[in-house]
Amino acid sequence: MPLKAETAQARTHQVVNEDSTDIALFVRSSQDDMIGWNRQRIVDALLRETFIDRDTAEKISRDIEVTIQAGKVKTITGPLIREMVNAKLLEMGLEEARRMHTRLGVPLYDVDQLLVQHNKENANVPHGPEATNLTLAEGIKKEYALLHVFTPDVADAHLSGDLHLHDLGFIDRPYCSGQSLEYIKKFGLNLPHALSMAKPAKHAEVLLAHMVKFAASLQSHFAGAIGWDAINLFYAPYLEELSDDGVKQLAQMMIYEFSQQAVARGGQAIFSDVNIYWEVPKHFVDVPAIGPGGVYTGKTYGEYEKQAQRFAWALFEVYKEGDAAGRPFFFPKPLVHITEKFFKTDGHMDFLHHICEVASVKGNTYFVFDRGDTAKISECCRLSFKLEASDLEDAKQPWKMRYSALQNITINLPRLAFQAQGDDTKLFLLLTEKLQLAAKAHGQKKKFIERLMSLGKGGPLSLLAMDLDGEPYLKLHRCSYLIGMVGLNELIRVHLGQELHESDESIKFGLKVIAHMNIVCSKLAEAMDMKFVLEQTPAESTAFRFAKLDLAHFNTEAEKVVQGNRGKGEVYYSNSTLFNVGANMSPISRVEKEGLFHPLIEAGSITHIWLGEAQPDKEALAGFVINVFKHTQNDQIAFSPEFTACIACGKTSRGLSESCPYCQSKDVDGITRITGYFTKISSWNKGKLGELHDRYRNIDRFNN
Repeated sequence: MPLKAETAQARTHQVVNEDSTDIALFVRSSQDDMIGWNRQRIVDALLRETFIDRDTAEKISRDIEVTIQAGKVKTITGPLIREMVNAKLLEMGLEEARRMHTRLGVPLYDVDQLLVQHNKENANVPHGPEATNLTLAEGIKKEYALLHVFTPDVADAHLSGDLHLHDLGFIDRPYCSGQSLEYIKKFGLNLPHALSMAKPAKHAEVLLAHMVKFAASLQSHFAGAIGWDAINLFYAPYLEELSDDGVKQLAQMMIYEFSQQAVARGGQAIFSDVNIYWEVPKHFVDVPAIGPGGVYTGKTYGEYEKQAQRFAWALFEVYKEGDAAGRPFFFPKPLVHITEKFFKTDGHMDFLHHICEVASVKGNTYFVFDRGDTAKISECCRLSFKLEASDLEDAKQPWKMRYSALQNITINLPRLAFQAQGDDTKLFLLLTEKLQLAAKAHGQKKKFIERLMSLGKGGPLSLLAMDLDGEPYLKLHRCSYLIGMVGLNELIRVHLGQELHESDESIKFGLKVIAHMNIVCSKLAEAMDMKFVLEQTPAESTAFRFAKLDLAHFNTEAEKVVQGNRGKGEVYYSNSTLFNVGANMSPISRVEKEGLFHPLIEAGSITHIWLGEAQPDKEALAGFVINVFKHTQNDQIAFSPEFTACIACGKTSRGLSESCPYCQSKDVDGITRITGYFTKISSWNKGKLGELHDRYRNIDRFNN
């Protein structure tokens, strides 16, 4: 029997009873406790965690005991015992039992590196203690997801780079959330597990505080963006008593509150989007307005158009000014919807010039084109939820308007071309197989989230299970499941020998590929009763990861088409269906040709126009926006200037420079869009740095 140690030092030494076959060891367990050796714990763990029989478990425990005794180990840890048991399971051919018994963790060396080195997988995560907490926790959850949530074929496809399961570190939460301010206007701030609850806000500033706190709570339950629909319209009933200066002050508070919320998950700012309309969307015109205190005002939202316009104008005044150092605000991202009704609304040209000036000066404006009867809420770089009949019915009670994508999976298109070797039939067969595998993975994530949601208000997703309006906040039955793509341009180059921008034949074949994906997604959606939709993957790190993996496993083929600087390791594939970022194309040609793919991609698309140091006239950009709306199929565009922020003197200059033009300090950082949001270039991964170098800047394409 084990003897009790008298001192802490004694615990590190073997204590042996000469007349006993037991090994008197103190084991440091996973519970940070020192316990006496007892091989029965091995038996208990194997029976509890795997499906092996008791006799086999007993044999393994005896073998481990003999090994430890023969090795004269003085101190043994729980993780070491588990490693030894797992090795024995493999030796006996019990692979499934080994998988079930495995321990999730991070090597000591990796932890040391993570604590001191900046993890640049997500450029919105700064380096600091909260960020390392996030990275380490994500590491455990990624392992758990690949071992326990997804089947081996799905996990292997992710690990090998056939596809990418986004946000594995957030396996226990949905991908993104779009909602209406009306929810907290009507119900107040009433969050599960909160120490207090608040009634509906009576003042605009209090409503803003509720909104920011609710957004922070949502960020802790979703992996991606938190989007808000028609934000200027739903604030309008609170603005009637405010002067123009008061409205601008509220706009400043909103933008600064969201841009400075770098205190939550991993030290991140809340990845937030605000949808803005100059007109009142027709599905809200006759909706009764909720005002201060959650009380109906007796008016409809159609009667608050002028107040909504005041707030929209003020928001862009703040965006134009930038922060205290003149830098653009990174969040919240303003998405302005351009509709047929927009051009029929008084003051639309003044507002268009206003937001185009912001686009030129600071780059914040996103132009979302809702043509015909299309209505949607946009968020997360380019994601859009198109409003269906049931959504428009919910619009009569806007607090019911909640949208979520449960997961995002991206397919590595260039690899399919490597494997097809020029054979069209084989290419489309491989593509279909990967789409089926992605759908299978979505089904597995759905099943896992359903399990967590079934635990209700006492479970880990209590916020998403709250039902203040009679339905869970997360409407699982109406979630979307995103399937994205990376490297269409490189697939075309491998398969046809030309890139997308080089011939009409390339574009036609590219459209054929995306159309096939769209058709297969529709068939899978019907078969599985799940809403599978295509999305242009932002691919902040995925385009880099796929390129690196293909250079390792398909080197001969990949080295001919991978973009970037292979010598520096700055390699990447083109994002989604985007053309080569370095192609010398006019802005309208790029917007028009990339826009040909957008009708096939229901969940959202965008074209970036890289400005570099150029600062076009607002009139030139306004004319361009009108042309895009009227004469192309493009869903969304953004103009992206570049800036240099000086750490030494605190000033911001136009363009990317190695030193500050004001004080000549070399302690500077660049700022521009990485995918669908602005961030500091020092936080970018190598793939994105390679893309940044290659980007074609439209410096002389607009009149200055």
